[in-house]
Amino acid sequence: MISFGFWNLIIIILVALVLRNNWRLDEEKAAWKNSLFLKSSVMQRLIQFFRQPIVNFLVQAGVVLVVTRFLCYTGWLLYFLNQPNPPLWDFQWYYVASKLAHQHVSPFNVEIFNQTFCTITTVCGSLPPFVYPPNIIPLIWFLAYFSMNTAFKISILMHILAIGLALWGANILLESKSRAFRTICTISVALIYGVIRDLQVGNVAIFIAVLILWMFILARKNQDILAGICLGLALFKPTLAALFVLYFLLKRRFFLVFISVVTVTCLAFLGLALTGNSLTQFVSDAFRGFSLWQNDPAVSPYISISRLDLMVVGPRLLPNNPFFAKLLSNLIVLILLGLAGWYWYLQQSITNWSKNIYLAEMAIVSCLSIGITYSQETSSVMLIPAVVFLLNDLLYQIRNCKFSRIRMSLWLAGVCCIAVQTAVIHGWLIHSLANRWNVKAGELPYIMKITIFALPSYAVLGITLSILILAISSVRQKQVMKFEPLNRIEI
Repeated sequence: MISFGFWNLIIIILVALVLRNNWRLDEEKAAWKNSLFLKSSVMQRLIQFFRQPIVNFLVQAGVVLVVTRFLCYTGWLLYFLNQPNPPLWDFQWYYVASKLAHQHVSPFNVEIFNQTFCTITTVCGSLPPFVYPPNIIPLIWFLAYFSMNTAFKISILMHILAIGLALWGANILLESKSRAFRTICTISVALIYGVIRDLQVGNVAIFIAVLILWMFILARKNQDILAGICLGLALFKPTLAALFVLYFLLKRRFFLVFISVVTVTCLAFLGLALTGNSLTQFVSDAFRGFSLWQNDPAVSPYISISRLDLMVVGPRLLPNNPFFAKLLSNLIVLILLGLAGWYWYLQQSITNWSKNIYLAEMAIVSCLSIGITYSQETSSVMLIPAVVFLLNDLLYQIRNCKFSRIRMSLWLAGVCCIAVQTAVIHGWLIHSLANRWNVKAGELPYIMKITIFALPSYAVLGITLSILILAISSVRQKQVMKFEPLNRIEI
């Protein structure tokens, strides 16, 4: 798709120079001199292995090529999306809804939305309905002031800004100032499949992720008004953001929750007014639209290849037993919620039920938000806190603890599961294989459904379990460190 010609060679050279200048530990190098973690026999052998010239070269070349490939693909995608007739994918739904709102007509009515969609986009037939809540209408109102192509270009610029804010926020949460770790953090976050996929299809998941990320940053600084506004805005996609309302209620941050409720309520009633809708009529249209939406092949847990939530695990493993399939999925979710509750209780008990919030908690809630409810591949952008948590956990182990095979195995499992949520698996493996079958007709072989095409869902389960176990064990570590600060600990 992209030939490695002259310009690609220039990009490779520039990437190599930038990475070389930023591949420095800075103050971390001095802090790690007495690290018992790095002095372990396993780590010493590993360090010696990577210091071999050929291995060192291959690792650096691999990183340079991955980053170059990412930049080339992103540049090509931006060029492609700015052509006269780009594929608009998900963006069309938001644009049509905005156009209807300008006519004071409800986009939540299935027949009206389908008819207008056919008129504006010339795409007709059976279409998934617009199933967003009314509080999204004021946020997409501006789209109808422009032609569809112009509005899409504005959306692209907003996506680029959101990606920049996501990378900035991730680096703020990183507990290291060294250029090497910040470079690793930036690359790891950028490679999450949902970051660029959301830009490609014109979805809104990246905006939810950015609002949640900065809500957390602001809430840690006790700026509850701004944090509450961010949460209230993010609730235009409740499947990704609603769980954070419960989290802040449990943390007794009631003022933050109050601000978020006021924000979302104002947006919702404004949205109903702009669409000339009543609350009762919206509820009626929403129930009807939701029932039709559930029957769409792209949503069905039995045949959809783009879903990555855990509610598809049971139906894929047990397609002929709907009751036990749903029971299995619910059981997995209940186990995760139980472990999350246990961690929350342990964390709160040693902090005297403090109102402070922690990155581990945010990472867990973010993973649960895409695991226990409907989520598509664009929603993997919600894993940004998980990436930062894993990097911070590694830093904590290097600075304060002895090497532990069990803990590092759990950490590596989390990293591998994060790696599944990249274009290597989603784009090059799953989507390329899916072209061999008529997926919407249910022709995908059973063995493929429960193996390769279920990898993203298994990865979400693995990431969540990894972070939960690491977080629970960290509570014990910090308890020991509190009473025995001079001793390094192992778990």
